[in-house]
Amino acid sequence: MRKAWGILLLLPLAGALCALWNQPAPPWGGSEKVAWELAQAPPERLQEVYTQAHPAVLRIDGPEGGRGTGFFYREGLVLTAYHVVAEGGPYSLVLSNQKRATATLVGFAEPMDLAILATEARAPALLSLETQRRPQVGEAVLHIGNGRGQFIAPRYGRITRVSVDPSPFLPQGLVETSLPLSPGDSGGPVLDLEGKVVGVAVAIGQTEEGFRSFFTPFLGRDQVLAEMEGGKRSYWPYLGLRGPRGLTPELARELGLPPGGVLVGEVVPGGAAHRAGLRGLEAGGVPDVILEVNGVKVNSFEDLLREVRRYQVGDRVRLTVRRGGEVFQVEADLAPFPGR
Repeated sequence: MRKAWGILLLLPLAGALCALWNQPAPPWGGSEKVAWELAQAPPERLQEVYTQAHPAVLRIDGPEGGRGTGFFYREGLVLTAYHVVAEGGPYSLVLSNQKRATATLVGFAEPMDLAILATEARAPALLSLETQRRPQVGEAVLHIGNGRGQFIAPRYGRITRVSVDPSPFLPQGLVETSLPLSPGDSGGPVLDLEGKVVGVAVAIGQTEEGFRSFFTPFLGRDQVLAEMEGGKRSYWPYLGLRGPRGLTPELARELGLPPGGVLVGEVVPGGAAHRAGLRGLEAGGVPDVILEVNGVKVNSFEDLLREVRRYQVGDRVRLTVRRGGEVFQVEADLAPFPGR
């Protein structure tokens, strides 16, 4: 499970299940009344959903062990989060009946953090996807996953916000919840009171309001799912850098450079930055500093990532670069991260 405020960082949880069902009613009114009534549904209702749904859920293992969670939604097809399978296979599934099966990657949409695996194993059960109804603030939800070393365990919570963009490192338009998720829960289904899957868990993080978890919703994504089933693999665009960081006044003084911009760090061979001729720390001497992307100033890794992700793989962007005392522009053709 990704932490919302840092890429590939984990935020383990300790302690028992949060008491989510005894909180006082917030001052909602009008159309939000329906959402609040949903949120007040007794836990037994979601416990019944768990009893019916959990046979469809499974654990996904890689060569190094457990990676996350997935679930059958069609015979022979398993949905999960892309980052669960991004490091490559072979993939092994541990089904709810404890039987093991092999799986292969069919398609994925990295910008939405969704992926589909295929397996010859027979599904113990299938879950239906909710692609037509919009998730509602206050709505009671259930997640089933493999966090905290537990096998396909339930977690209960409610939706706190919809269509949020918590970090440039994460998909946009996520749904925020109070589900107490932890590493191992990534890729697990988030279900509503009708037992339909409204999304896939992709991230956890600490916000100003406290701990929150996030899922990618299925609303309006029938075509995306169909394309993945057909083998489509869509990537985020990358410059192909490791360790870029904002050139703060302190770092600038250390390197003898003017402050501002993003220090390139390591240029990954074969990536867009490498093909554009950028120089990183591995080249020796003072590395390049990226000042702008298509005329937009960038002063942190987050700024750089946000601007690059406004485009798609194959798009060409113009970078304004400082190399020592020289400032110049280069064009870079965005591509998947090298090696993907």
